[in-house]
Amino acid sequence: MNMFSLLMTIAVALLVQGCVQSGGVKEQDEAEAIQIYSDLGLNYLRQGKLDQALVRLQRALDLNSNDLAANHYIAEVYKQLGETKKAEKHFDKAVDIEPKNPMILNNYGAFLCDQSRFSDAEKYFLRAANAPRYQTPELAYENLALCAQRVNNNDRADEYFRKALALNPKLPKSLYQLAQLNYDSKEYLKARAFLQRFHAVSVQSEQSLKLAIRVENALGNEQAQQEYHHALKTRFPDAITE
Repeated sequence: MNMFSLLMTIAVALLVQGCVQSGGVKEQDEAEAIQIYSDLGLNYLRQGKLDQALVRLQRALDLNSNDLAANHYIAEVYKQLGETKKAEKHFDKAVDIEPKNPMILNNYGAFLCDQSRFSDAEKYFLRAANAPRYQTPELAYENLALCAQRVNNNDRADEYFRKALALNPKLPKSLYQLAQLNYDSKEYLKARAFLQRFHAVSVQSEQSLKLAIRVENALGNEQAQQEYHHALKTRFPDAITE
């Protein structure tokens, strides 16, 4: 147990002891206990100690089943444990408690995407994108596009990547994925344009250079193809060319 966890555990013990000695859990003390248990649960979740996280978060929910943080965190724990029905139950609860919380909506969308439930995920990602407090709605659109790709819905992926870029034209992941989508659909000039935009905002990766070589080969631009080959071998000497 690290020092943070030890201190938090001691704090919980002292708080609960004080509540018992006073003849009952006072409202303020209960709120503090819930906060401590939730923070402990999140700390264990981040460390990958899921069983310990589950115990602390369940204690928080035993004190208040409507606590937003505890429901959100325990949903993430159950997600990682593969207990999808329990995870969905607590995600639903968290959304009921705070329907316009963009973080919860986005995380719920990601959970549903992991279950290959694109239509359901789409609903929550779009709610996140339109949430008033969400400062980066383009990320919800990008996540939704990636989710569409996972179920081979490339038309919707293209649509949502473009919506993400309309809000932030410098998203490397969206730029690269649109280059790949356009290459796959034989729109080579569009693929080149998106790759050029990608390389303007991000370092050349092995993956992007290989795609650039394929694009220029398809366009018959031997000089550009050779330049990308040279960049690939210079930056990634062990790369296997296709």
